[in-house]
Amino acid sequence: MSCLNKVFLVTGSTDGIGLHTAQRLAREGATVLVHGRSEARVQQAVQQVQEAGASAGGTARGFTEDLASLEGVRRLADSVVKDSPRIDVLINNAGVYEKGLRKSQVGAASLQHPFPSVTATLWDVQDGFELTWAVNVAAPFLLTACLLPAVTERVVNVASISAASSIDFGNLQQERGYSAHDAYSLSKLADILFTFELADRLARAGSAVTCNCLDPGTVNTKMLAAGWGNIGIRLQDANNEFQVATDPALAAVSAAYFVGGRRTRAPSCCNDAAMRRRLWGVLEEQTGAVWSV
Repeated sequence: MSCLNKVFLVTGSTDGIGLHTAQRLAREGATVLVHGRSEARVQQAVQQVQEAGASAGGTARGFTEDLASLEGVRRLADSVVKDSPRIDVLINNAGVYEKGLRKSQVGAASLQHPFPSVTATLWDVQDGFELTWAVNVAAPFLLTACLLPAVTERVVNVASISAASSIDFGNLQQERGYSAHDAYSLSKLADILFTFELADRLARAGSAVTCNCLDPGTVNTKMLAAGWGNIGIRLQDANNEFQVATDPALAAVSAAYFVGGRRTRAPSCCNDAAMRRRLWGVLEEQTGAVWSV
């Protein structure tokens, strides 16, 4: 698809792969809605994206909300729709890999932690979710539900080759045997399950909107360094996300998982329709999301 006169929302686009993708889109003439949780970093990223798109007519506008909060997700959706009633492509890029507490939340979390024995976990103290689940799963589920009526072409979810192979519905918040890696892997499996279920619902509703997910690559970002070390490729070469969001050959492709730019088999449990529907129901209950499909 041509990016000219198209509107892309890229969550978590103040640095890393999100910023790189936003800059690439702007270089192709897109309008990019940049999102982050720090106003200063959003403003800086907007400037960087606008500079990248200057010669092609690409532009950027910024939105600041913390996706760890369901209320923050709803505020972001409201602000985006007021700014741009049409969103051609929604890219749910924002994600976290957390080993411990954000300094700003240590005091509150220590008082409200629902599982005090799990000392390594970061909790979203507003909504009671483990942070990785809150940002990586609940937030894109709710944001997509809120914005779907405005989306015209594609929903793209960032998953990972580190996705788990199974899901324990009795331990979604990592109450037992918490580890940062397990929380991250679980969240990415949930993202694939969500992607496939939404794609099915869109198809049954006769919608032209597609929904796919991808592994963005093993890229030297802050997240990779925190969890695995700098073992990846250069950020400048991380174009998998851009490809799935824009490749004309994928215009009619939906319910697909891409690794290295190629359609790849997802974990086998993602083909279990009952499991997908069960997770969907859990997320509806957790987030209060209301869907148009």
